[in-house]
Amino acid sequence: MKKRLALLLTLAMGISVMAGCGSNAETSGDDEAGGGISVEKDDAADADGADAGGEKINFDEEPYEATLMYWVGNDARDLDSVEAAFNELTLAQLNIKVKMLPMTMGTYMQQIQMVLSSDDDLDIVPIFGANIGSYIDAEYLVDMSEYMDTCGQDLLKIIGEEDIECGRLNGFLAGVPNMHERTNPIIFVLRTDLLEETGFKAEDIKSAEELTQVFAAVQEKHPEITIYGGQNSLSYPLQIAVTVDPLGGGNFGVLPDNGQSTTVVNWYEDEDFINACKLMRSWNEAGYVSADFATCTDTGEALMRAGNLFCFSTAGKPNSKVEKDVMTGYDTTIIQVTPDVCYTQTTNALLYGISVNSEDPEKAMILLNWIYATKEANDLLNWGIEGKDYIVKEDGTLDYPEGVTMDNVGYHQDTGWAQMNQYNSYVWTGNDADVWEQYQAVRDSAIMSKAYGFFFDTTPVLNEISALTAVSEEYLTTIGSGSVEPETALAEFNEKLYAAGLQAVMDEKQEQLDDWLEQQ
Repeated sequence: MKKRLALLLTLAMGISVMAGCGSNAETSGDDEAGGGISVEKDDAADADGADAGGEKINFDEEPYEATLMYWVGNDARDLDSVEAAFNELTLAQLNIKVKMLPMTMGTYMQQIQMVLSSDDDLDIVPIFGANIGSYIDAEYLVDMSEYMDTCGQDLLKIIGEEDIECGRLNGFLAGVPNMHERTNPIIFVLRTDLLEETGFKAEDIKSAEELTQVFAAVQEKHPEITIYGGQNSLSYPLQIAVTVDPLGGGNFGVLPDNGQSTTVVNWYEDEDFINACKLMRSWNEAGYVSADFATCTDTGEALMRAGNLFCFSTAGKPNSKVEKDVMTGYDTTIIQVTPDVCYTQTTNALLYGISVNSEDPEKAMILLNWIYATKEANDLLNWGIEGKDYIVKEDGTLDYPEGVTMDNVGYHQDTGWAQMNQYNSYVWTGNDADVWEQYQAVRDSAIMSKAYGFFFDTTPVLNEISALTAVSEEYLTTIGSGSVEPETALAEFNEKLYAAGLQAVMDEKQEQLDDWLEQQ
């Protein structure tokens, strides 16, 4: 029963962490590839066998048959052609025949527990970092540690040892992070045309508080539209948690000051959170938000596209403007109000691991290492076949071939953010050709939490986290939307959190963190 509870809790947490990475899966301008940061491994095998991440490939034996599960955006019309092209590469270079098992997020959420607990053939499996503890406990995954030095050398170079450690819990390497953004700063997305009418410029706005005067000016000119809104779970007070390190297990005990403190505190008593709630309350009372904001599930992008919204907040990245212009249909202005910070929970949001059902984990590791390092492999998984599903333009970006559209293309996923190494693949048209260098530059210059690489084992406090989650679901969206007076509501909220076991969770986090820090 405890294992079942763990799986349910961590699956829910995995969905919330995905807010930063996966909210853009349906756009053509989001996380498409290009860059070439990784090393390409497309040389044909020689007579002595190819080198794959440090291991020699034996072409005299029967090809190993591997099953590759990976995340996609849609059920492709022509998976067979892509699988055939993929196997031309893997058989020639690795002596491995691959059965491709693409999974949309919806299908994955419904089936992954059943798949992992079955005896079905499975080698490479995508996992949410939040699920590491429960999956290790259920013995669903292979510890990748023993294979990293022998056949994971490209993974070490591409991902980096520091980021790979984010997939480790109590010495067990459950998976390696995929190549997606490593920071999720808060950005406000504004309609540029309405902003220009007010006379304010982007450089005039450096904080959420400074948006208040902009909101007032827009409301005066356009009382017919909602000034600030979107999904209730993405209101500014709830997003400002990016300024603390949650350590895993929800925001029940965090490290404040962008993870620069090593003392676990209650985020919901922190001055920054309280002030954000007060600001949201003032926006609500001024009429800047819709009356149903506390229950709204429509995205800010959709509301803006419909012409009903001036501004929303979300997680940012280097190509956010391109992405939001496409999604909203408007020229947008992006205002970043929090710094770029690296937390374990962001880096390990999406991982690729090896299932215990793999008949040969070493060969599975060789395949995974090869995918990260091979540009053509990543292009196939995300974009399909060149000349058929896409063409390469003169500027080095991709577009559809003549006569091909999103409606009739055989294979087009646009989910590089959820696949292995989008940094080693082409960029879709509309993005800067060097967008992945931009991503890497942000990661390299970001503030590093002092707990970067630490992952909280929730097993000792599963019951408390379950109770705390229920309390937060009761209060947070109402408080975060500014629908209630924050001081009174927060006092009641915190009282119930402590009654549900908040202190026990905070103490457990502190103890585990202290032990981890001593080992560094």
